[in-house]
Amino acid sequence: MPKTPSRSDRTAAAVGLAKAVVAHVYGVTPEDLSSPKRFARATRARQVAMYLSAVVLNMTPSEIARAFSRHRATAIYACQRIEDMRDNAEMDRTLCWLESLVRTATGADA
Repeated sequence: MPKTPSRSDRTAAAVGLAKAVVAHVYGVTPEDLSSPKRFARATRARQVAMYLSAVVLNMTPSEIARAFSRHRATAIYACQRIEDMRDNAEMDRTLCWLESLVRTATGADA
């Protein structure tokens, strides 16, 4: 009988898909999202991917921090920063679109 993947295995796979979607849209590599490098495009993409991990994948700040090789406080800051950016109509549309892409790619419930 095949073994059922654990929650952590499913979460890691879902985060990998979310990273791939966001990296493609922002023109960076998925590795850039967990890299210690700090350049503007990768930083914004990482923040967006962290935010999507919270809202679409229902991950905790600690889980997000581990998935992106960051501190928990950094994950919290990223989510707050992106949430604040939703006041901009264009950014809100972009985030809605990305949320739908990640939900589709991961099979996450709406």
